[in-house]
Amino acid sequence: MISMSSHVSRINWSEAGVVLITTLFLMTLLLVIAVAGLTLSRTDLMIARNLLSGIQALWFARAGTEVGKNWLEENLATSALPVTLGPTVLANGTYTVEVVTLGSGVYQLTAMGLGPEGSRRVVEERVRLPDFSPAGVVINEGDGLHPDFDDHRGGIGRRIPDFSIDGRNHAPDGTLSSLCPAAASFATTQTSAQNDLIAAANTLKHELVTRANTYCLADGSSTGAGVCTPGLSWIRGVGALPRFTSDPCAATAPTCFLNLDLSAAALRATALPPSSNLPSPPQNRGPFAPAVTVSMPFVRALTAPEQTRLHTALDDIERRLGELPPEKTLRITGSLTSGTHTYGTTALPKVTQIEDGASALEMSGGSTINGVGILLVPRVLQLRNATLNWQGIVMIVGDGDLRVEDPAACGQIVGTVVIRDDPTPDRKFDLDLVERNGSCSPFAVNYSCEAVTRALTLLMQTVSWIEKFDG
Repeated sequence: MISMSSHVSRINWSEAGVVLITTLFLMTLLLVIAVAGLTLSRTDLMIARNLLSGIQALWFARAGTEVGKNWLEENLATSALPVTLGPTVLANGTYTVEVVTLGSGVYQLTAMGLGPEGSRRVVEERVRLPDFSPAGVVINEGDGLHPDFDDHRGGIGRRIPDFSIDGRNHAPDGTLSSLCPAAASFATTQTSAQNDLIAAANTLKHELVTRANTYCLADGSSTGAGVCTPGLSWIRGVGALPRFTSDPCAATAPTCFLNLDLSAAALRATALPPSSNLPSPPQNRGPFAPAVTVSMPFVRALTAPEQTRLHTALDDIERRLGELPPEKTLRITGSLTSGTHTYGTTALPKVTQIEDGASALEMSGGSTINGVGILLVPRVLQLRNATLNWQGIVMIVGDGDLRVEDPAACGQIVGTVVIRDDPTPDRKFDLDLVERNGSCSPFAVNYSCEAVTRALTLLMQTVSWIEKFDG
């Protein structure tokens, strides 16, 4: 007979076995869940780290495009493209950027950022500048400047103008530069404006020859009718007969007044003999430089495609001027009659806008105005006994004008002058009263592709931005 206690014991052992198995199973399940949880946590951590490192690599690449744009602002005019910058270390990563030109003022910046954990991102950004390349030192889009190159000082003929419009390329500091080819003295969109400028220049030549032949003897002394200056002596020449005749003549005749070179440095000679007393560069020029040749006319008439390109570029410039943030712009609201005023620097050029208005605004009283960037002139600006030094673009629009109305006007524009003329047939950008004096160099407009390009970079805008996932 089986005892009751033995039966109970077997039951307890059986139940204990079930509980043990169940407990082991639950512990195993909990262990699996715990391991899975740890694995998922580690996966989440790895995903988060990968996401963070990827974002860091993306921002390293974005930093590269910003560095590329800054490089364009400072080096576009002086460096050939394409160019690669980097790799450059930034925090715990690096960036490398390639800058290329796509033409028509569009530039592409492709930057690669390398971050932690081997992360890598590539960004491509395209930026655009107004597609503006000066064809002349003074560019006129409109009915014309209507010049006469006459200071109306009296006497026989005319004196040699002291102002200069120099198409040789200059560095922004005013020294001569071989970086870009020379430009014509003037460029215009209308044939009538071209004819006006050529006629005014030919009349000036005639009157200079008349004055030289009247005032000067072969040895450089004066005739008594007036004072023979070294420049006039050079025009007259040392021969028994004058070098040029002011009588009506054909341009094919070497003695015709039309062959007087208005770029000749001897016109600025400081003593006799003129050829041995020339001013040093860049003042080694006449009123208009460089010399007129077949490939470099005195005034260049733009072709129809060139006119379209110019018109589009100037429209683009004016539109962008209205979109700039306040930190890039400055304003001149009234006359400047004393002191020194600075509007932008080489490192931080600005767009300076003269407030529009019906009355003229003056720069006078011995004031000095220095600026770098774009100067927008929508009203009459009179430069009197003051100094204006501007690097970049001077843009005269509508009823605006820059009138140099005092012999004591000093300074220079290094870059280009653009005149978007209204239909009123009035004289624009008249420099005839400029006169050489001991206090400063006479007012000059000197072409500079570097200064123009630096000014245009103020108007840079992004036209597209993408992240490239194919490397």
